[in-house]
Amino acid sequence: MLTIDDQRHRLSQRELSLFFLPLAMTSFVIIITHSLFNAGLARLPSPEIMIAAFAVAKSLMHIFQSPTMMFRQTITSLVDHRRNFRRTIIFLLSILIGVVLLLILISYTGISRYLFEHVMGLRGQTLDEAVRMLRVLAIFPALVSIRDFYAAFSIKFRTTPLITLASVIRIIYVFIFINLIDRITYIAPAYLAALMFLGAVTTEAIAMAIGTRILNKSITRSLDTLDRENPDIIPTKLTYINIVMFFMPLIATTLIHTTLIPIVNAGLARTHQPDLALSVFSVAWNLGAIFHSPFGAFHQVTLNYMDDANDPRRKSVIRFALITSLASSAMLAIVAFTNIGYFILRQWIGASHEISVLSATVLKLMTILPPLIVAREYYWGILMKKRTTRFIWIGKAVNLTTLISTITIMTLIGPANAAIVGVIGMIACELAEFLYLFFVSKRPPKIPVSFTSM
Repeated sequence: MLTIDDQRHRLSQRELSLFFLPLAMTSFVIIITHSLFNAGLARLPSPEIMIAAFAVAKSLMHIFQSPTMMFRQTITSLVDHRRNFRRTIIFLLSILIGVVLLLILISYTGISRYLFEHVMGLRGQTLDEAVRMLRVLAIFPALVSIRDFYAAFSIKFRTTPLITLASVIRIIYVFIFINLIDRITYIAPAYLAALMFLGAVTTEAIAMAIGTRILNKSITRSLDTLDRENPDIIPTKLTYINIVMFFMPLIATTLIHTTLIPIVNAGLARTHQPDLALSVFSVAWNLGAIFHSPFGAFHQVTLNYMDDANDPRRKSVIRFALITSLASSAMLAIVAFTNIGYFILRQWIGASHEISVLSATVLKLMTILPPLIVAREYYWGILMKKRTTRFIWIGKAVNLTTLISTITIMTLIGPANAAIVGVIGMIACELAEFLYLFFVSKRPPKIPVSFTSM
């Protein structure tokens, strides 16, 4: 007969699937939503200008939003007890207020116009529309943080299907909006474009708030329930210094991550066929992302189902990681190594024959990525659980250094299919980061003295 402790350590593949697959599905939904955004922008007057202005305004907004992009991970990692809830939320709220106020300052003064014109090179109507869009998008970080607040507790309380449901509701909103967008003539097109994006995340946030209330009732009471279910786990008392030490490396990680694709593009621009290389890599990478991007959330599995690297449930988690990542690689291989890939690239995406053929080669190399990404995320979760996030940003710095070195070397080699430079760079940097995290995670655990038991 199993003891209570044995039962707690049992972990089925079904339970892991019910937890993770909704998170993975959300990545697919986001990709679909972004395609719908472009469809909506194409229905506005001067669609080329609107698409360009929206892309630039959104990218600038995301740069300033980056400190809030790790709110979900911070909440799931640090809020291990009701007493830590208030202090963590106050800290994150102060960060959010600072980000929103900074964006408002930039968007409603001449700073935004200066950045768009002199840094990003916009001119004429595109410049004017981007300035208008940013004024609306200034409150986007607040709305997406509300969504991530509830999503974090859906993950913590293991009601992740709610996240997928909210994403589906978001798609429905966007689909309705783009079918009405050309009939709304009393709002300037730039504001319509921004409202489409803003309304989507607002709808998602409302759905998450209502769903969390229905499924989990009071968040603080649910935290009390978790405490009662795990009486042997002694929570740690957080100070604001603890939170800063945990959070700041994650901000650095996010900032480094945002530079990776631009660095690849800069390298491809220096190849013997820059335009072709950039086009091929972009097309192949976006298609391949369907298969590897869902694993960007895998750290939540480790974070929520393992206490440390030696947890008895480790084998179940590793088995699940292997099954899901290798299955994804197998599906990508079927696309890349058969005519299915060429058909998708040529007929669905509309790429030329040359780009389709060269992209298929890039996709073949990308089959390596899902296991590498899931391995990296596995160790991310362990390090977040140990609250040693400084190793995560150092790992990302190793990633960045490896990428720059590999891109430089591959550019000098000059392969016939220049887009290979980009994908080999991405494979090398993911491998380097994984190896660093692997060796760091094998170190004996150290509990910072500032984290004290309650």
